[in-house]
Amino acid sequence: MKRVLVIVVMFNGLKWLDRCLGSVRASKVQADLFVFDNDSTDGSADYVQVHFPEAKLVRSAENLGFTQANNLGFEYAVKHGYDFVYLLNQDAWLEEGALEKLVLAAESSPDYAVLSPLQMTDGYRKLDYQFEKLYKGEMEVPRIMASHWLVKGDALQQIGMFGELFPYYGQDDDWCNRAHFHGWKIGVVQNARAVHDRALRQESKERIIDRNYRVGSLVRLCDINHPLWDRFLFVSLFTLVKAIRYRSLLPFKHFRSICGQLPAIRAHRAQSRS
Repeated sequence: MKRVLVIVVMFNGLKWLDRCLGSVRASKVQADLFVFDNDSTDGSADYVQVHFPEAKLVRSAENLGFTQANNLGFEYAVKHGYDFVYLLNQDAWLEEGALEKLVLAAESSPDYAVLSPLQMTDGYRKLDYQFEKLYKGEMEVPRIMASHWLVKGDALQQIGMFGELFPYYGQDDDWCNRAHFHGWKIGVVQNARAVHDRALRQESKERIIDRNYRVGSLVRLCDINHPLWDRFLFVSLFTLVKAIRYRSLLPFKHFRSICGQLPAIRAHRAQSRS
C-alpha cells in the first residue's frame, strides 16, 4: 500500500483545523499527518496535540514562513520513505474520497510530478478564482497552487525542495517551472474535489505590487526553461508596464532590489538544473 505524508503548515489557523485535519483522518488512504506550527498565538498547536494526537506535531519558536516549514516536511517525507507527499493549506480540506482518487490517478500517470483536485470555494459553489485562471478543463496545466498538491516522492527527490528565494509566495510556481525542465507534467484530477477557503482580504496597494510584481519577477528570472538574459529583458519591460499600471514608482524600487539578488538567482538556476 502506498504511503502518503500530508504536510500542513499552520499559523493561527484554529478555525479551520477540524475540517482540514479531519478530512485527512477520514481518508481511506494510509495517510500520516505532519503538522508544522509557525509559532501560532491562537492555541492551534495545543488544539492539534489534544484533538489530533496521531499527527507528528512540530512547534517552531518563530515563524519560518511557508517555504522553510514545508521543506522540513519534505525532508521528513524523504527520510521516512513516503511514496507521496500531500501539501494541504490550513484553510483547505479534502472532499471524501478525493485523496484516494488522486493517488490512483498518480499511479496511472507516471509522468506527472504533481496532481491537484478541483479546488473549490467553501460550499463547493464554484472554482477557486486563482485555480480557475489556470484550469481550462484539461488534465494538464502549466502550474497549480500548492494549497492542494499531491507530489510524487521520486519527483521530489529529482526536482528538490522549495527555493528559499521564495519564503512566502511564488515557491509553487518556481517548483512547477523546475518540474517542466526535468520533463515532468503538472495536472488536475477532474473527479476529485477539495476546498480552498480563501479569504478575500483587502490588501494594500504596496502588498499587491509586492506579490504581483516583485514575486512574479523573481519567478520569471528563476525559470530555467528560458535563458536568464531573456527573462531579464522581459522583467525590465514588465517593470515599466507595472509602474504605469499602478501609477507607482515602487516597481522600480523592487527592480533595483531584484538586481541585487542576481547572484542568488544564478545560484538557484544552477542548482535547479542539477
